[in-house]
Amino acid sequence: MTLWVDTLLVDVPADQSLWHLPALTDLGNRHLAPARLLAELERQQPKVVLMSAQQLEQLLGFAALPLSDLGFLEQLLFVTQAPGHSSLEQQAAATLGCSVRGYTRASGEWQMLQQANSGYQRSLERALGHPDISAAALHGAVLFVVPTACLPGPVDDYLEATAAALDGQFEHDQLAQAVRLSDQLGNAALLSMLNGLDRCGLIPVPLDDLTASLDRAGIAPEHRPLIARWLDVLQREGLLYRTGTWLQPTPERSRWQDEALEQTWARLAQTWADNTGGRVTLEYARDNARQLPALMRGESKAVHLLFPEGRTERAAALYRESLAAQYQHRAVAHWIGAWAARNAHGQPLRILEVGAGTGATTEALLPALGSAKVDYLCTDVSRYFSEQAAARLTDWPWVRHGVFDIDRALLEQGYVSQSWDLIVAGGVLNAARDTEQTLSTLHALLKPGGWLVFSEPTREEFWVMASQAFMLNTASDERQHSSATFLNFAQWQAALHRAGFHGNRSLPHADHPLSVLGHRVFVAQVPQQRLSREALADHLQAPDLTIELPEYLPDTATLARWAQSHTAKDSL
Repeated sequence: MTLWVDTLLVDVPADQSLWHLPALTDLGNRHLAPARLLAELERQQPKVVLMSAQQLEQLLGFAALPLSDLGFLEQLLFVTQAPGHSSLEQQAAATLGCSVRGYTRASGEWQMLQQANSGYQRSLERALGHPDISAAALHGAVLFVVPTACLPGPVDDYLEATAAALDGQFEHDQLAQAVRLSDQLGNAALLSMLNGLDRCGLIPVPLDDLTASLDRAGIAPEHRPLIARWLDVLQREGLLYRTGTWLQPTPERSRWQDEALEQTWARLAQTWADNTGGRVTLEYARDNARQLPALMRGESKAVHLLFPEGRTERAAALYRESLAAQYQHRAVAHWIGAWAARNAHGQPLRILEVGAGTGATTEALLPALGSAKVDYLCTDVSRYFSEQAAARLTDWPWVRHGVFDIDRALLEQGYVSQSWDLIVAGGVLNAARDTEQTLSTLHALLKPGGWLVFSEPTREEFWVMASQAFMLNTASDERQHSSATFLNFAQWQAALHRAGFHGNRSLPHADHPLSVLGHRVFVAQVPQQRLSREALADHLQAPDLTIELPEYLPDTATLARWAQSHTAKDSL
């Protein structure tokens, strides 16, 4: 593995993971401040680091260094202008507890290390001199490059045509009733939360030692953050009020006891069926409400309620039944169909669907592609769902099927960067552990000018907090600070911007009746001017060099996995 730092190249043993800062030249003449360097080290946890002697001296003199945990560091290399660096080696080794080696820039030893580099050294040098590259590394005959972010520019996303096309497909009274039903469903879920807390012995809620109270009630440790979030929401919605060190219910007990709740859910189910033509969503929500104590204690698994006996019929209906879901599917289908028609020339358009699940988005989308030439890869994190999708989509034999995990880097999964014209994701990105990292991965998979089209809820849904929230991964993005189930609209906009997407608009518009529900279809574009593989290859003039443009520079463990799977998945 070859690392470039301030015009220097060094070979690192292949069995060691290599750390790269976002801009590698920052470790050269343009030093990182010690505080930032420590923060990056603790975040990325490298085994090997290369820096200048001056940078190392500043790090060793930094007051916060003793408070940092750098136990993951195995080797530190530094470069000096003149010999006589043994004392710095000894000081650094004693302080950092790792192997430390210094090299003099003009020494024969350093020259030997430089000469040991790959024959593609000049290509690496040219790549790092390119104004549109922030970081690069060589591994054999593969050059890994992270392009710089592009300045914001105008984006023509054609959303207005899709909005106009959908305006005549739903009756206004039906949409208004759907909004009222959503409020009623949320209220039934909140009352069911009170009921679940009571059945677990948590009404009134003792606040003097909530952790101990949850423990005594048998609440499963993995669900305690969710229950704490319930308490916040119930207070905010006026169903719990604080008196001293207790939370007391505001509504009369008769409203949220078993018999009253059964009647509430039954009435709501009938109204829901009249509005949507289906009953599955309400049956599912009611079943979860009945099971809340068992779910809270971990005695029942939420996944078994969504997929009873492994069947997918309930989940399939859940993602199709509501008017908000129908609006989303039609919006995605119309936009992508119109996009395909505009671009239906030359090579087949490459579309990747991630998190296809029960196929609600897929089945709405495929008919809209018409006669356009398309290479469509339908994926899910589970082979089970992928195989079910293959059986369900036999009317579209040209659709390919595979596995893709939104929480893993693209190289780890054998996928090639800048390979797709469009990525579609229906209600799956909220399940990512780190939304911004997932968006960066999808950004790297798309060609310059490629599109990401996805649907997501952008506000808290109380009935989801009392059902599917029990099976969602613990988030490591902004949601961890509020225990929220979903990112809100502003957070999605900010995450897309930070990941490098432009445009980032969505439907329905603010004046649409369904907009208050927070279910949105986002359309975002990778900038046309982003550095492409073809442009970089022309710049480097090295035909035998393979170029990859991932979301970040990989360590050697990732590279090894990529090398093993690259041949098998090159056609992806």
